[in-house]
Parts: sequence; C-alpha cells; structure tokens
Amino acid sequence: MDDRWVLSRRQLLKTLVASGVVAAADLAWWEEPLVGPRRAWGAQPVRFQFSVPEPKRTALVESLAQRFNQSQKDFEVRVEFVPQAQARQKLITSIAANNPPDCCQVWDNWVGEFEGMGAVEDLTPRVRDWKHYKDVTPIAWQTVTLRGKILSFPWVVTNDSVYWRTDRAREYGITPPRDDWTWDEFQATAKAFTKLEKNQYGFGMRGQGTWAVLYATEFMYANGAQVLKDGKVAINSKEAAEGLEWYLDLFRKGKVCPPSVPTDGWRSIVEGFGRGITNMYIHNSGSSEEQKDFVGPQNFATVPLPLGPAKKRASFYFSETLTAFRNGKNRDGAWRFMAWLMEDEPNFMYCKTLGLLPARKAIADRPEFARDPAYAGFIKSFPFSIVSPYLAYAGWGGKLDSEGVPLFQQALVGKLTAREFLEKFAEVLAKNMA
Repeated sequence: MDDRWVLSRRQLLKTLVASGVVAAADLAWWEEPLVGPRRAWGAQPVRFQFSVPEPKRTALVESLAQRFNQSQKDFEVRVEFVPQAQARQKLITSIAANNPPDCCQVWDNWVGEFEGMGAVEDLTPRVRDWKHYKDVTPIAWQTVTLRGKILSFPWVVTNDSVYWRTDRAREYGITPPRDDWTWDEFQATAKAFTKLEKNQYGFGMRGQGTWAVLYATEFMYANGAQVLKDGKVAINSKEAAEGLEWYLDLFRKGKVCPPSVPTDGWRSIVEGFGRGITNMYIHNSGSSEEQKDFVGPQNFATVPLPLGPAKKRASFYFSETLTAFRNGKNRDGAWRFMAWLMEDEPNFMYCKTLGLLPARKAIADRPEFARDPAYAGFIKSFPFSIVSPYLAYAGWGGKLDSEGVPLFQQALVGKLTAREFLEKFAEVLAKNMA
C-alpha cells in the first residue's frame, strides 16, 4: 500500500474530526484499518463503484473497503468514486462496452433499468441461502425485487418526512407541527417561518433530481392521486393535477421557498437548512446526522408529511442498493463483498454514520435508531409508507431523471401548467411500460 495514501487518509480523518463531521470518539474505528494495513498479494481485484463521493462518505467507504480487504486474503476491493450526477450514465456506458464494475451502489429506481438491459445478476438463489435473509424487512426486499427476482441487496432503506427548526419555532412563536397536521397547517407554518428580511424561507423545496418528482408525487397521493390504476397510468388525473398545483404554488405564488428551487438538488436543500436559509424541508433520514452537526440536535426535529384533502398521505420507501453485474469480471468477489457489507458491524457503521435506516431488523432495533428523536418522523411514517410507485416498470427509473425532472422544472418556472406537466409526464410513463 502506498504510504502517501495512508497519510492522506489519516489527515482527512483528522480534518473531519476537527470540523465535527466525525466524532472524536469514533476516530479509532475509522483509523483502525490504516494502523497496520495488510494487502493480500495475488488477491483477485473487485471493482466497486460508489456514486456519492463527498468527504465523509468517501472516508467511510474507503475504511469499509480496507476492513474487508484485511478480513480475508482472496479478494481486494478497489473503490471507484463517481459523482452522483454522472454515475448512471457511466454505468450505462460501461455496460454497453461490456466492462461494468463487478458491483456498485445505486438507487433502487435505477436497478430496473439495468435489468431491462440484461445487465444485472440475479441474486435470488444466493440470497435465499444467505444467513440474514429473514432478518431483512419484507418491504426492503420488495424495493429490489422485479418479476420475482431479487436483483440487489437493500443496503439501507428509508422513507421521507419533514425536517423543521424547533429553535426558530420558539423564537417566532410558531405552534409546533403535530403528527397529524394538514396541508393548511403546513402552508401556514411555512408562511410563519418565512422572514424575507432575514433571508429565511419556510420550505426548502427540491427542484432537481429524481426525488424532486417523488416529493411532488407524495403530495399528489395525499390528494387521492395514483401513478397507476387498474394497470394504466393515472398520474394525469384531476386529483393529481389539483395536488400538484397546490404544491407548485408554494413556490410560484406563496413565495415561501428560495428563488433557487428549480435547480436545488438534495445537497442544496440539506445545506440550505443547515445554513439557516430554510426552516423546513423534506428528505429521508440520511441528512439527520448532518443536521446534528449543522444546527445541533436540540434545534431540529422531524414530523410526518401532512395529511391532504383526501385525508391521506404517503411516504415513499426507497433503498440504496448493492448491485452486481452479470458481465463483471469477479462475480464471486462481488458477492463476498456485498454480503460482508450487510454484516452487523459494517452495516451498523454505514447506517449510523450517515443517518440511514438499516434494512436488517436486528440492527434497526438498536437504541441508536429506535430511540433517537431525529428519527421520530420517519418511524411514525412507517404505517403509511409504500414502495415508490415508479418502481413498477424497469424503464421508468431512467426516464424520471432524463424526462420527468426537466418537465417538472418547466412547471416550477411557469412554462407548463400542472395539468400540462402531468399530461406530458403520463405520456413518458405510458411509452416505457415494457
């Protein structure tokens, strides 16, 4: 191992500790693989692509890979970090060139698209014999199962809820949101939280990336809409149009969202809340640990999404998957590494560090997850959480990004009405139901 790599890794870890990103008490765990690194000469390489290369995740994944490499002598994992915005296209290109990585971390809505290309390895036989198979929640397996085939490990699973600033609610005399709050109460809270003279906005709406469409769809479901009904695309229904119109108007007319919404992705909405620009936003539990560092655990909380006019609400489950490719050069090594990442310690540390919910019940029951107030909104959302309806067809995953999001952004800036967006979006979905 190159000593310069070890020194740079250790320096990065010290920087993360100094900035509070990594707890000082956890530094020993992070540094352990670097103290006496051992490379198994002659071990077969395993290529692993990871698509969220920010400093904390990079350090974490490299630490996990090095721990795996030290745990056995047959395989050596080499991590390929790719920016999230480029990851899907890079995988498509490598699949077409018959040179995919052996395994990768991708979102569940991409897996169906890759399966449609004949690229994903069917893990069903191995998974059914895997010792932790029954410990994984059924809903987690559902997110990675297509036509009866288990195509990935659900590395983590989570749903959506609303983050809100408890300290500013006290400062401005705002009534804390209840678990069963309504759209009217959500809108009133967003308005009360908006202080333009202080450059503060009530709601950090997302306008970029797949989840911009997913968050909007959750509000449409609260108005009685469905993506599919009786096997046909129904997202262009009256209920969907009314629900989307209300949601878009939070930005277009209500002015309770930052002007940057049409281009705000997940990083923007998380950091906007962390910097104090927004006082509410929707996200999964993955940003809870960051907000503990940004605003302090005592200054924010999570609450379920509000009930809509139909007296309904939905929070979409998704999973961050570990997926292997049929034409990978080291399929056995890929399986060994993915299964290892699902073991107790590596899975616990990945979830705990990033604030994600474990797919394995034995790990999710630990007090670090079950008793942390930052997870309350997500846990209380379990009764009405469903697997994303956009996982129904393999072709939909990529089309959400390439066609759905640009159409949604046009609706945000007023180039399309809610109805026009939904009609065009329904056409995209209907054409890709094969």
